Amino acid sequence: MRTKSLLLPLAIAAAGATSPAFADFNGGDFIVRVGAAYMDTDDSVFSESTVIQVVDPNDPDAFIPVEIGDSLNLDDDTTWFINGTFFVADHWAVELYHMNSADLEADYDTYAISDDFDFRSSDSLGDFETNVTSLFVDWYPVCVESWVQPYIGIGVNYTDIEQDFLRPVFREDVVNANGRVVDRVNRGLVNFGSSWGWTAQVGIDIEFGRDANWLFNASAMYVDADPEIEVGVDDVVLSNGIVLDTIRYKDDLEYDSWIFNLGVGYKFSF
Repeated sequence: MRTKSLLLPLAIAAAGATSPAFADFNGGDFIVRVGAAYMDTDDSVFSESTVIQVVDPNDPDAFIPVEIGDSLNLDDDTTWFINGTFFVADHWAVELYHMNSADLEADYDTYAISDDFDFRSSDSLGDFETNVTSLFVDWYPVCVESWVQPYIGIGVNYTDIEQDFLRPVFREDVVNANGRVVDRVNRGLVNFGSSWGWTAQVGIDIEFGRDANWLFNASAMYVDADPEIEVGVDDVVLSNGIVLDTIRYKDDLEYDSWIFNLGVGYKFSF
């Protein structure tokens, strides 16, 4: 009973701290939104190739030019978002947006090509979590009395890929002493970073009624991001005896993405 007697006045006080901002979208209003976010990245976010000179196993004094390369291809994912918008004045607002943990599937392709052989490999890196946090300045062009409020916004974003990966990056079928074909795995490093970039959006808020403070929200965002990728390939010995030495790449991913959001919001003022 004592717990209930303490909670009741706290609940009343919390409810009284805010008042509904019916109909109008005025300076001083807040909107909190939650919902589903669909993240669609560029199909290929990384592609690199180079030509190296390797020792000819048949002639230790000769070298063979070998083109080696790799690429990283991403899938898409649906996750959730939350944001908060504060109207600093009529028609103008600042918005803090966060999309959480989009689990994007990645496929990693590698190849080594010369005049004598063409070696290719493809492996899945599995899922990795991508978080996007953005700060927008939004403009609501229609009159504040309208219960349908389109808006546009521009701002900055921080894109973060949470996990590092150590995965096989070369595979080769090898015949062992018993005549069986086995899969030889050579391991390598794939390490992702984070980045700052610009972002822009268009969206719309539609109230559930002329005097409601609950609303429906839809928006589309473009995110420019270039997180760093580090790719390392350990020593690889092909079946013909050619040795590819340890190789390291460091470059930026072309991580430009579209994010589409559907959610519900609640509008209030202090």
